[in-house]
Amino acid sequence: MGGRGSGRSPSYGWHVSKCHEYHAVDIAWLVREGLLKVGRWSTVTWSSRGKETGSIRIDSHPDFARMIYRTRERGGEWQGVQEDVPVVETATNFGGRRKWFVCLSCRRRCRILYGETHFRCRRCHNLKYESQYENAIGRAADRRHALRKRLGYEGSLDEPFPPKPKGMHWKTYFALERADEQLGQIWAERTWEWLRRTDPLRR
Repeated sequence: MGGRGSGRSPSYGWHVSKCHEYHAVDIAWLVREGLLKVGRWSTVTWSSRGKETGSIRIDSHPDFARMIYRTRERGGEWQGVQEDVPVVETATNFGGRRKWFVCLSCRRRCRILYGETHFRCRRCHNLKYESQYENAIGRAADRRHALRKRLGYEGSLDEPFPPKPKGMHWKTYFALERADEQLGQIWAERTWEWLRRTDPLRR
């Protein structure tokens, strides 16, 4: 299947591809719908104006999701693809667990995979969010980076909240931890709103 821009060359110069131009698989949505229960398989489809635009089969295994779909490049012949995408868990700040995909190209954790000729993370496809959501999503991410920098951490936001640095009061640390969780929720909600509006997943 591929994305709506399936077969396009990478973005160069003035043109920047947008996330909504691609089919997307959101692991949070899959978990919420019960589609990642081990041993279960499901077919996810995308549609636009009442017409199906693509589909993918997802088989759930203990440590990975097997994605089976068809793709083609530059109008060539359709080819079947089967990829085993690792699924990992991290602890949330308040005792829960969160699932992530591991991008098969860059090996980074990500919540959403985007489909062109292959399903990869937003960074690997060099995609940007739609402008009206980009500011809200970007602001939440920037604030989380600034907050974590106070703890001496400048890595990925996918990582668990950093430990308390020496000399910081626990009251201050817990306040920063709660703020980080709230900002993460804002990011997730804005991303989900955008995803539902532009290209909702359907079984």
